[in-house]
Amino acid sequence: MMTTRDSIDGLIHEATNRLDQANQAMNQADRNGYSINDEYVATQQALEQTEVEIQKMMNSANHQQKEQLHRLHLQVSQCLNDMILDAIDVDEHS
Repeated sequence: MMTTRDSIDGLIHEATNRLDQANQAMNQADRNGYSINDEYVATQQALEQTEVEIQKMMNSANHQQKEQLHRLHLQVSQCLNDMILDAIDVDEHS
């Protein structure tokens, strides 16, 4: 089954929103002296779910769509890594 353009576009839109939320959560944590709250954790979990959705879509995507999804995966995984490193910094400073 081929992945439709609409489903790719929808995932990209959703992932972009989640990335924006994650950046806002990281900025808020920085302003609060590295305080990680429930919103931060929920945002991180949403990004992890996005990674699962990207992988599922990769299975039925054509070559061009796989390239788009790969670029999206790189953005999401970089943001997740940043969030994890922030959480480690919080643990070290608490």
